[in-house]
Amino acid sequence: MDCGPRTTEVGIDFQTKGQLVPDIVEIRDRMNKEGFKTTNVDDVKRCVESYDHIPGRKPLTYDIKRTVVAVKIAVHSGRYVHLCLDYGKFNQVMAKTGDPNFSEGHSVGVCGEKTSPKGEVLWLLYDSLDDSRRDEIPQGPRWAARAKLIVAVEAFAGGQGKAVAGAFGGGQKR
Repeated sequence: MDCGPRTTEVGIDFQTKGQLVPDIVEIRDRMNKEGFKTTNVDDVKRCVESYDHIPGRKPLTYDIKRTVVAVKIAVHSGRYVHLCLDYGKFNQVMAKTGDPNFSEGHSVGVCGEKTSPKGEVLWLLYDSLDDSRRDEIPQGPRWAARAKLIVAVEAFAGGQGKAVAGAFGGGQKR
């Protein structure tokens, strides 16, 4: 239930280059989601855009993306992107990754893009379930095939070419 707030925390840290790293309680407070409740992109937008007076930095923004094309453009442009995906589908297409006992909606962050020597586009994935609780789950940010992530994003959004995501912005020095 904390994947949305945790992904938001990493996004704020990313955008402010470590100047602002709010804890989960503060993020949930700004989302108006106290306790252990599910969150969505509207909650994340409310939270992120509440950081409009960061000393020496521009206000944070969060642009909701509803298409895979818009998500690809945002990641390619170097923005931190919060993806909502179907975790059951994610585990199926990624093989031997993630929590095999979890198969619902899940939030992850993408904070980079590169092309492999074979020409495959890879995204630098941050998954809050990679938290050292289980040895069989890869730890920390890792490169993942964009095509596989998109399958899980479309499964969550309900169709090919559809997405539920948000691109972080702002946070630059004034």
